[in-house]
Amino acid sequence: MENVASRYGLALYSLALEEKKIDSWQEEVKTLKSIFEENTDFIMILGSSFISLEERIEILEKTLKGVDKNIVALIDVVMENNRIDLIFDVFDSFNSYCNQYRGVSEGLIYSTLRLEQSVIDQIEEKISKIEQNKVELKNVVDPSLIGGIKIVIKDHIYDGSIKHSIEMMKKDLLK
Repeated sequence: MENVASRYGLALYSLALEEKKIDSWQEEVKTLKSIFEENTDFIMILGSSFISLEERIEILEKTLKGVDKNIVALIDVVMENNRIDLIFDVFDSFNSYCNQYRGVSEGLIYSTLRLEQSVIDQIEEKISKIEQNKVELKNVVDPSLIGGIKIVIKDHIYDGSIKHSIEMMKKDLLK
């Protein structure tokens, strides 16, 4: 299914490139994704077989009145093809294409708890300086770290987790 989401993301990216709206659409899609993540019931309504497609499209268009019509049209198509469950993957795919175009490196930041966006922004800023390139991090919760964070960007790993510290101490003690 990831391939399907990638095709939808590529289609939206291609249109954004053609319309010269990469930056603005990327921000809109990021905002939509966070709103949808906070309101999963809305996604359930958009995918409901108990509500007619016409009604779901009307709900979507009324709810997203201020959003660019092309982004809403893409969500309409995803809904019409009964793939609304892929919308987060579509958004991620679109974001990746935009980042690749803009030269932004993507990475993962592992933590024991979900990090606030302001904290992620601060970490992104510091890592961007180290990497000498703009970096965008996605938070992944990993309780096995015990504490601290671990950042993975391409082949670079910045591990400040307690789990890593314990492993290093264990290696030192076994020498």
